[in-house]
Amino acid sequence: MMTHPSLIRAAALSALALGAATPAAAQSRCGDSYTMQPGDTLYQVSQSCRVAMSRIMALNPDLDSPRDIAIGTRLQLVGDGAAERPAPRDTRTYRVEEGDTLFAIAQALGVSLFELINENEDVNPFALAVGEMLDVPGDRPGASVSVSPNAGAPDTQVTVRARNLRPGDYVTIGAGRSASDWSALREVQVARDGDLTATVPVPDWAEPGDALIYVVDTDRGMSFKSDLFEVTGGAPDPVTLDGRVNAGVECPILRTRDGDSYALTSDSVAFTPGEYVEITGTRAEMSYCQQGAATIRVDEIREVRPPEGDEIGGMTLEGRIEDGVECPVLVTPDGDRWALTSDGIGLTEGEYVEIRGETVPISTCMQGLGTISVTDLREVPQ
Repeated sequence: MMTHPSLIRAAALSALALGAATPAAAQSRCGDSYTMQPGDTLYQVSQSCRVAMSRIMALNPDLDSPRDIAIGTRLQLVGDGAAERPAPRDTRTYRVEEGDTLFAIAQALGVSLFELINENEDVNPFALAVGEMLDVPGDRPGASVSVSPNAGAPDTQVTVRARNLRPGDYVTIGAGRSASDWSALREVQVARDGDLTATVPVPDWAEPGDALIYVVDTDRGMSFKSDLFEVTGGAPDPVTLDGRVNAGVECPILRTRDGDSYALTSDSVAFTPGEYVEITGTRAEMSYCQQGAATIRVDEIREVRPPEGDEIGGMTLEGRIEDGVECPVLVTPDGDRWALTSDGIGLTEGEYVEIRGETVPISTCMQGLGTISVTDLREVPQ
C-alpha cells in the first residue's frame, strides 16, 4: 500500500497532539468535590460549580438518579478521566481500500483526523490494512475548547482554540455566565484539519468578578465549552484636564476653559486657588466632594500657561450678588458666601454673575468664607 510521507507526518503529529490535549483535570469553582446540602439539586451544583451535569454523573458512577441525591453525599467534581463514563457514540463503519490513509479517509467522510484516531484506538495509523473496518464517528465529535488567557480585564482579547471539529463547518463562538446562557460573538469556519483558532473580545456586558464560559456552537446541534475565564478589574482610564483651580465647598475645583467644573482630591498633590494648571489622574467612583461634573483623583499637576484671553489670575466663582453687612456678598449655587470688593466694577444686588478676582488676606468686610477683590465680572444665565 502506498503511503505518502506527508500524510504519515500529519497522522503522527495528530496522534501526539491528541495525547497532549487530554487534560489531567478540569476546573471547578467548588474545588475537587462538593457535599450535598439541604435543598441542593444536581442542576444547582452544576451551575454553581461550573461543572456539566454529564461530567458530574461520569465522575460519580454510583449515582442512580440525578433527581434523588441524599444530603451529605460527596460528589467528585474533578478527575483524571479514568472514572468517567464514555459518552455514547453514533458510529458507522468504513472498509479500508488500496491507497487509503487516515487523513484521506477523514477528508472524504467529513470528519477530523483526531475524531478518526479517537474512534479507532487499536488501529495503527501508519499501517492500515486493506479490508480493515474502521469505526467512523457520527454527529457526536469529541471536540475540546480552550481559551487564552484564562483571566483578564473587560477589554481583553481572548484567543479561543478548538480541536476535533468537523472540517469546513461554520461554527458560532459565544460567551456567557453559564454554558446554557450565552451570547454570540463571532462566526468562524473550521479549518481543513478540524482545528479552529479565533480571537474574540470579552462581551461588553461582562463585569469584573464574572466567570465566563466560552462556547463553540456547531450547526449540527452540538456545543462545546471552555474552562472558566475570570473577568478581573481593569485599571481606570487616565484623565488629563487643564483649567484654573478655584476654592470649592469641600474640595478644590478645576474650572476648564469649556466652563466645566471638576472636584479635585489627592493624597500627595497640593492645589493653589488661582493657578492655571494641567492635571492627570483618574475619575473617583465615590467622593465626599459632591460638587462638579465628577471628582478627579489627581496623581500629577503642573502649572501651565493659560489660553489666550484667560490671563487674569485668581479665583473664578459664579452666584447671585446679595447685600451684605459691610460689603456685597456673592452666594454660590452651593450656598457658600464670599464678600466682594472692587475698585472700579459695579456690584449690583440681585444679578447672577461670574466673577474673577483674588482673595484678600485682610478685609473690613468680615463676612462669608473670605473676601474677593473682583477684577472681572460678567452677567451669566443661571
